[in-house]
Amino acid sequence: MLSIVPLGCYGSDLENKKCISMLVTPSTVIDTGSIMSSLDTNQLLAIKHVIITHSHFDHIKNLPIFADFMLSLGNHSFTVYTTENIMAQIMDNIFNDLIWPDFTKLPSRKNPTIKFQPISFDVPFTIEGIEFLPIEVNHVVESLGFILRKGGEAIAYSGDTGICENFVNHINDDPSVKTICWETSFPNRLEKLATMSKHLTPSQLAGELAKIKRNCNIHTFHLKPNLEDEIIADINSIESPMKIIPMKQKRPITAS
Repeated sequence: MLSIVPLGCYGSDLENKKCISMLVTPSTVIDTGSIMSSLDTNQLLAIKHVIITHSHFDHIKNLPIFADFMLSLGNHSFTVYTTENIMAQIMDNIFNDLIWPDFTKLPSRKNPTIKFQPISFDVPFTIEGIEFLPIEVNHVVESLGFILRKGGEAIAYSGDTGICENFVNHINDDPSVKTICWETSFPNRLEKLATMSKHLTPSQLAGELAKIKRNCNIHTFHLKPNLEDEIIADINSIESPMKIIPMKQKRPITAS
């Protein structure tokens, strides 16, 4: 069964509410906002595939520490899947031997801790039997959403995005998508801020849901943790035939 386990599902850190990390298989994670505080040593060592949706700090927060962890515990390596542009942003601003060592050449260039695998919009790739279709979404930096497929099941995952016709169109074009993970970062009263930062409010999410041509289960995520109660109240006021469920950490999301 295709599923996603949110290790962290918030748009920031606060108390036990953690930044974005989605475990797809024991070896595959989308974003690294909270993997170090969510998994034990053996679970961390099992991770071999890291998919990065974009370069914002809350989505790559644990990537430098994870690289150090993997190297220091015996020269373990992992592959990072992202676009060429996002890869360059991460290398130029994080793994630049100033902010953090360049783990693409440690312990050596022939045997690096981090191996980058460039991916492209609308060109699917497969990890352990799961197909990932990268989708360009509408954020302030280059950003990826995905449709994940396995055995006739599919989950659409928005990543960070504002209003995005491209994401909606991909969902409408794939009738196997019955579960959608859709970011909803700010309450309705902060719509101006959401629009400027290319995130969504519940009222904007409702507008996106109205464009979907079939009923789906909607799992909202990336809520700002200090505004969670207000955002959920706004979500509960949405009039839609679709079931809308705020994500909970460690509660699996299935494709059915």
